[in-house]
Amino acid sequence: MSTINTIVADGNEIFRYGLCSILSENGFTITSEIDNGALILTAFESVKPELCVVSFSMPEISGIQLANKIIAKYPEARILIMADTDSDAVLNEFLDSGAQGLLLKNAHRLELIDASQKVARGETFLGKQFSKMMTREYLRLAKMKKNRKQITLREREVLALLVDGLTSSQIAERLFISPRTVDKHRTNLLKKLDLKNTAGLVRYALENQKGLK
Repeated sequence: MSTINTIVADGNEIFRYGLCSILSENGFTITSEIDNGALILTAFESVKPELCVVSFSMPEISGIQLANKIIAKYPEARILIMADTDSDAVLNEFLDSGAQGLLLKNAHRLELIDASQKVARGETFLGKQFSKMMTREYLRLAKMKKNRKQITLREREVLALLVDGLTSSQIAERLFISPRTVDKHRTNLLKKLDLKNTAGLVRYALENQKGLK
């Protein structure tokens, strides 16, 4: 049975040893162990591994930066990123990197094996926590899209003028309606978009300018 040639890169010796041990026992041949990000590209070019398991945070250069460099030069490279935290910033950087897999360092060993096997085959893999984050973001965007459809033309006009900094009285004068009607539109917008105040409305409008046109 053939094994999967693998590079493992992490600045922490104990964690790196644990990764290598788990992978070695499950069909992976560790061709290089690396503790410094600056050495990974050189090692990759020398070994041409079927899988590269690299920490998000590395000395000298980050794992995400390395993924970008490697994939730019070797588009068929298979890279699994090991992250310390499940933050939005980590997920966004991963999605922009071209790497195929993202897994938390505290993941179960079986999830590590599953992720490594799938990424080595060219599949995409997101750890459980990151998958939940993607699902939440999808649902949030779907809700926003639904809410945008419910916003009336007059409400869009009111929202645009709120962004411009106009008061209810000024908006009423501009649109030839009463200030009470402006306040009603504002209240409806807050309910539809599940926001708490005018500042939230302005922020929403600025973040979704294209969708509101």
